[in-house]
Amino acid sequence: MKNKPGIVVLAASLALTQACGTNEPREESETPSVAVDVKGTEVSAREDASFDGLFREAGQEFAVPPALLKSLAFVQTRYQMVAGAEEFEGRPAVHGMMALSDALLAEGAKLAGVTAEQARTDARAHVRAAAALLSHRADALQLDRTRAENWAPAVGAVSGIESEEGRRGFVHGEVFRVARLGLGTLSAEWTASGQGLAEQELGRNEQALAAPDYAAAVWRPSPNFNARPMAPRMVVIHTCESSYAGCWSWLTNSTSEVSAHYVVREDGGEISQLVRDGSRAWHIGATYQCSNNSNMECALNGKSSNDFTIGIEHGGYAAQTTWPAAQIDASARLLCDMTRDHGIPRDRYHVVGHGQLQPYNRTDPGANWPWADYLNRANAHCGTCSVGGAILERYNSLGGAGGVLGGCVTSELTTPDGRGRYNHFQNGSIYWTQATGAWAVHGLIRVKWEQLGWERSVLGYPITNEMTTPDTVGRYNHFEQGSIYWTPETGAHEVHHLIREKWAALGWEKSPLGYPTTDEMTTPDTVGRYNHFQTGSIYWTPATGAHEVRGLIRDKWAALGWERSTLGYPVSDEYAVTGGRESEFQKGFLTWSSSTNSVSVRMK
Repeated sequence: MKNKPGIVVLAASLALTQACGTNEPREESETPSVAVDVKGTEVSAREDASFDGLFREAGQEFAVPPALLKSLAFVQTRYQMVAGAEEFEGRPAVHGMMALSDALLAEGAKLAGVTAEQARTDARAHVRAAAALLSHRADALQLDRTRAENWAPAVGAVSGIESEEGRRGFVHGEVFRVARLGLGTLSAEWTASGQGLAEQELGRNEQALAAPDYAAAVWRPSPNFNARPMAPRMVVIHTCESSYAGCWSWLTNSTSEVSAHYVVREDGGEISQLVRDGSRAWHIGATYQCSNNSNMECALNGKSSNDFTIGIEHGGYAAQTTWPAAQIDASARLLCDMTRDHGIPRDRYHVVGHGQLQPYNRTDPGANWPWADYLNRANAHCGTCSVGGAILERYNSLGGAGGVLGGCVTSELTTPDGRGRYNHFQNGSIYWTQATGAWAVHGLIRVKWEQLGWERSVLGYPITNEMTTPDTVGRYNHFEQGSIYWTPETGAHEVHHLIREKWAALGWEKSPLGYPTTDEMTTPDTVGRYNHFQTGSIYWTPATGAHEVRGLIRDKWAALGWERSTLGYPVSDEYAVTGGRESEFQKGFLTWSSSTNSVSVRMK
């Protein structure tokens, strides 16, 4: 059943995602999920190499560019293995990192020699199924695989998008655009091969009209609307259960009989307006019951929620664990504009989730939508934000609104662990506790801290501002339990506990190891922990403690199999011996000879 003009229904007329929002509790989570350096956050998210091995393996097996697989996965789900749900009636749910429908998943699984269930739940099986499917489409289309742009029709064929305009938007405006922006090593390798995307073929820009109600948006008019019987009183937040292009292309399809007023792209770089604010879009299938909204606006009971709401869809999924900071910020700017124009209060009673008003079959925008952050951002963009106390003192010492942090983005809030207070600013944050005082974190160091879990991470709260390293190459913040160091060459990485103590004892970044190139990680045998640095590593286990290994001795140990070699873990730092250098391991020694410039193995 559809919520067509003049019909009020209790069931989902638009059948927007079952993932479209939980019946959210009234308590606002204050998790500080604002990422002020949205550009840095986007770069870090795109270049995440966690699945590069899977993309490279599947690409080589099925002759598909690994960077193309990575770009497709980022655009569809940002590398998350989603368990999809039907968002719009007539559009099937999608699954996994590549957002494949049941039919495409089954076809790809068969081609890859795995079961559909494996392809649905296991990342390696899923990526192989998607690569096999792309390769099969390329064969059917007789594509020349040596030119990147030739992959466009194959990518469109596995997108699940019906309209040609939508497919163009998905391929050129999203997948190829992201490849152009860069995905780290894999996209660099694609370019170096001479088979990558040429500049003129990247992110092809379609001419679009400016939106009538929000100048920053693109106007893609949908035929699916009718006249409003009353002025807007609330805003409803939705998730698309698909990528941005898949969403707006379906909502502008006359046969879908669904729509929304706006759709926000995952990176916040584009917003589509589909229906005028003053018209009635078909985005929610519930009649209003104030009992679902803390008994607010009860005079609206029994009316179609479409009559008095503005709907904002967001590329993404209600099941996802995090939301892109740039998308949240772009949506908050839009929310500020529309609530100011229509006199809608910016609170949790008038800015609500789809699932809150339609709890019987919808859950979007999901349990992890950052409500407090979202509303604080909207208030900040509308000029309602305050700073005080020790945080204000620190803010002023850094130049206030004209300083490195920029203008205020949130009012002072309590941290989720209850210990501290914080304000977010345009370019960073200040966190305070009674024990640590107030300190600023910004730039890519702040992005790294956010990825680790803010104050609830292993690092705890900051205990310094961002500072320049003594060698003047890098920047760092110290935290209660560790540090984050950044350089243009290495990026931002954390070091903590006993590995950090060892690095400090060796001389920090001026030691023979240089700067960290990884966060602290668990060893493959799960016994120990390690950080890699520019010219060496520090390994720790409860039995051996923390020891550095570097240079040719480290290269030899790596070639033997690291800690899983016959030598085991290091039990000493590197030390001088007659005619060279040596490191002791649990079961032997590695000795470097200065005369031969080679490393020999001696077992105990």
